[in-house]
Amino acid sequence: MESTIELCYDGIPNKEEILRGPHQLSIDITNKCIFRCLHCYNSSGENIVIDDELADDEVVEFIKDVAKMQLYNVCFCGGEPLLRKELIYKCTKILKDNGTTYVSMVTNGFLIDKKTALNLKKSGMDNIQISLDGATSATHDKLRNKRGAFSRAINAIDTIKSVGFKNVDVAFCPTSFNIDEFESLHDLLSKMNIRELRVQPLMLLGRANHYIREIEPSDFQYRQLVKTIFDLTIKGKEPVIQWGDPIDHLIRFRTITKDCITFVSIKANGDIEVSPYLPIVVGNIRKHNFSEYWNAGLAHIWQMRIIQNIAKTIMSISDMNKRKNNLPIVWLEKDIYIDLIEDISRRE
Repeated sequence: MESTIELCYDGIPNKEEILRGPHQLSIDITNKCIFRCLHCYNSSGENIVIDDELADDEVVEFIKDVAKMQLYNVCFCGGEPLLRKELIYKCTKILKDNGTTYVSMVTNGFLIDKKTALNLKKSGMDNIQISLDGATSATHDKLRNKRGAFSRAINAIDTIKSVGFKNVDVAFCPTSFNIDEFESLHDLLSKMNIRELRVQPLMLLGRANHYIREIEPSDFQYRQLVKTIFDLTIKGKEPVIQWGDPIDHLIRFRTITKDCITFVSIKANGDIEVSPYLPIVVGNIRKHNFSEYWNAGLAHIWQMRIIQNIAKTIMSISDMNKRKNNLPIVWLEKDIYIDLIEDISRRE
């Protein structure tokens, strides 16, 4: 890679012409985790971020800043977010009290009990997504690398619903040993009155890349899964199946939506990611407020040529685990850092 970073934009409108903030924002509230899931794309529990995570007061100041933007959705991710549950209660209340439409969370469900569910509901949390990677404990526990994970996830779903949550969704990641259980899982969730089942292909990053021979589905298995999803969709039986394509935004953001990106994600150390799947960040909320980065042109970062060039190296899932042009390995090595405020101001 060339040592000179190209920071030029083309045709940026005045900041007054864009949104006051992103439509959706996610933050890894922590990358610490009680599991060591075989498929974890960011190697939670042992990646390079966990020793430099934002302190509670830093997270709260960030949330207060973001709350002023009155975003549509803020999602707490991880790691396992409930390792910082008291912080999540506080941050959720701040967001909801200041007009954020939806606050959501992604969790493995292991730490959810009645008290925790009630506190999440009381704080204003709108949606919780639980991961369920199989219709049996044998498959789910194997992927999650934790005995009892399946039963705790099922109990978490029941507990969340019992305290009044209407929006409880389930996420499923296909692997070589659980993919054949998808229809059975769908039937199970239908009986539990789950309305949405999100499916995303295995991402060959982080810990998943280490266990790739053990867990990667074959092309034939993926084709069978697509057929099953199609058949279930035609029947119209809930839960509705949502297919998440991790490559879609890497193509869409650098092409048809590059002029205004409305989704932003923040790492647990405060880094502002271009994408969780690319080794480049464009600022850190410890250096400047998030709102300052937004006003400096964060919505337009995908017009940067360096970002477009890095994104072009990933055109399919199979490209994710290939070493590319001496680029850092995402989540395992230090990202390329460009500060949207400081580096560009020095060039002006």
